[in-house]
Amino acid sequence: MRNPQHFTTLPDLGAGETRSSVFLTQCHRNALDRLDIAFNERRPLTILVGEGRSASRFVVRKFLSRLDPSVAVVRIPVPCVNATEFMGKIIAGVGLQPKDMKLADLDSIFSMFLSFQKAHRHRTIICVEEAEDCDWWVLDKIRELVEAEGEGSFGLTVLLSGQSGLKDLLTQRPLKSVAGFAGKRISLLPFTLPETREYLRRRVDAEGVGSVDAAFDYHAIPLIHELCAGVPDAVSELYRQCRRQAAEEGASLISKGLVKRAYELQRELTVQDYGEDETETLSITEVSARPGRLIVQLKGHEVREIALRRGNILIGRSRLCDIVVDSRIVSRHHALISYGPKGATIIDLGSTNGTTVDGYPVKEHLLSAGETIEVGDCTIEYIYDDALHGTFRDAELLAEIELSP
Repeated sequence: MRNPQHFTTLPDLGAGETRSSVFLTQCHRNALDRLDIAFNERRPLTILVGEGRSASRFVVRKFLSRLDPSVAVVRIPVPCVNATEFMGKIIAGVGLQPKDMKLADLDSIFSMFLSFQKAHRHRTIICVEEAEDCDWWVLDKIRELVEAEGEGSFGLTVLLSGQSGLKDLLTQRPLKSVAGFAGKRISLLPFTLPETREYLRRRVDAEGVGSVDAAFDYHAIPLIHELCAGVPDAVSELYRQCRRQAAEEGASLISKGLVKRAYELQRELTVQDYGEDETETLSITEVSARPGRLIVQLKGHEVREIALRRGNILIGRSRLCDIVVDSRIVSRHHALISYGPKGATIIDLGSTNGTTVDGYPVKEHLLSAGETIEVGDCTIEYIYDDALHGTFRDAELLAEIELSP
């Protein structure tokens, strides 16, 4: 069982980081211990999966700081575009010069390096972060390295860290064939409610704005935790938006209503970042003229029904989205359904793999009843229901009451 009362903060801060941004829980301490065990067991592959990048990043950093100085460490914090770049960074990481080398030459040099390490009984570790966003050929190169280690015992460990999309990669080619080397993957769970409260307490203390009880209404922190699903990155982002909102409103207390307004504004800003025309966005109190429903079918989940009333519905991999599609082929903010007087419009937010309606790729499309949106493995059917018309306005008024401070 997790102990929400046991917390720690990593001392090794990078540029622009604060102690609150590296807040870690007992769950993360356990992950560090398991990383130590996997390394000592000389596993060729270790998998670390977390929600949000910050926690994984600092767990990796702390783990590396514990290693013996004789261990050769290569840390690749951002995805590589191809296998040549990937191997080039590895060669540079062990102190060699990869300039203008072909992939075969890089492979040969690294093989000689590993043989040297083995002869001197030194270990090597390659940490690949944000692994879910790596190019397929990079993943295939990782497979080759792990398989070679399994056959030759060179003392190499490959640590892959990433978010939930990494889980899918382990069941697909090319990593599927080597996933067994890792044993049970190590997971960094989202904050519990007490951990979210402690995190925010530390943020408030660090900023010198008084106590957490003086900064937050009693119900505000549970709402932040719920809206962010406990994901550390999302909690931090929403907290910053709440502080900005409070400053604009001249409020000394972050209330439940202020959190809701900050969250809605945050979503609007996310949409605007992707180029949506602001004139097409409905305010939170506007009532749409055409009630409808979305029938959402996500692979491995039960069918979900969403009644459309007003504003926007965000679709993507981020936990802050209204419809979360946990797949590496889906962008964090993939698409948006904007619902207004003209009806429902699907807008692709510059996603990597695109959005389709009835099999046809779209950038922006006014939906007709019966059309089906496809985002990764998720299908969303739009239905206009005349039977909703009589009760729609009452439902809108009730929702407005619930959203009021």
